[in-house]
Amino acid sequence: MEPTGSQLDSGSLSLTWPSSGPMDIAGSAQRLEVASLTGCTRARTPIGQRCWTSTNAPPPSSRRPGKLKTAVVEGGRRSGLQVTMAQNLYGPRVRMGNWNEDAYLEEMQLSVSEDGYIHYGDQVMLVNPDHPEREEAGVFLGGDLSLCMTPDEMHAHLSDELQLPCGLSAAQAIAPVGRSTFVVLSVGRDATGQVLRYGQDFCLGITGGFENKMLYLSSDHRTLLKSAKKSWLQEVHLTDELSHLARWQATFLDPQLRLEHEGLPVQANEKILIYHCHTNQALAVHRQLFLRTYFGKEAEVAAHTHLDSHRAEKPKNYWMLVTGNPTDASSTMLGLRRQSAEDAGAVEPAVVRHPQ
Repeated sequence: MEPTGSQLDSGSLSLTWPSSGPMDIAGSAQRLEVASLTGCTRARTPIGQRCWTSTNAPPPSSRRPGKLKTAVVEGGRRSGLQVTMAQNLYGPRVRMGNWNEDAYLEEMQLSVSEDGYIHYGDQVMLVNPDHPEREEAGVFLGGDLSLCMTPDEMHAHLSDELQLPCGLSAAQAIAPVGRSTFVVLSVGRDATGQVLRYGQDFCLGITGGFENKMLYLSSDHRTLLKSAKKSWLQEVHLTDELSHLARWQATFLDPQLRLEHEGLPVQANEKILIYHCHTNQALAVHRQLFLRTYFGKEAEVAAHTHLDSHRAEKPKNYWMLVTGNPTDASSTMLGLRRQSAEDAGAVEPAVVRHPQ
């Protein structure tokens, strides 16, 4: 005797259809998948449509993989039941979420200077110190700005590899991270541990949080096809090619004492100038020009010497090679100075009363 109907039960879902004839939807053999998840049930139709049949089904963002039950229906009758485990879908090598951003923002540890000078091989931050707003009109980003690598936003979402050449910008970053930590490298010889001196050529390398990859701060003369995005001045970028375009020199800040300091050690956490050897242009930050980057709005960085009426460099060209705090490995000397200044300002001067 033919049954009056066919029924398939799976958890909280019950499907019933008449057996007056075989189901004729996209062929004689139909496949019905019923997924029993946590607190809800999902049914997949033969044409790929999905519907949530439980009234208390969670939103798609909170669904988690569970047991997958598959029923094969032929001619309106259930012929078998296959149970498949869908747990642990992702292996340890699978990259999920914004893993690129995690690599760029990985916390780094700066080198600690015991003698107060910069040495080859030190990991430092390049910081443009804060200056009064009257020194520069139209400033939209104040405070201390650190030099950071800025990957192309669209390419960062589509590819695992870093597109070269890579751009640069200045951001309000106090803590050292992968995109703002540079290494002072020697040129032509291995001078790791030796003191960096004014007038010596050196390179600035960065890994950006990636392993086995070193990029170098480089620049070249501007052309009609290659210049800074907003100011159209000489462009600064990162490249994996180590050449004469990646050589820089540290220059003493005061032009009247510059000749006397030639050959002396470069002090850490003090204002200096960084000149490009090939073009003789100083590294600069344009706080009035913002760039929309992968990490938000940041200031433009270029290679151009800005001079005032006394033929001295403007604060746009000031930089500090910031080292780590010897008392706290997670902070910098810049943060230590700021904390000391705040503590000094919080202490009120004592009132001395003279006897009458």
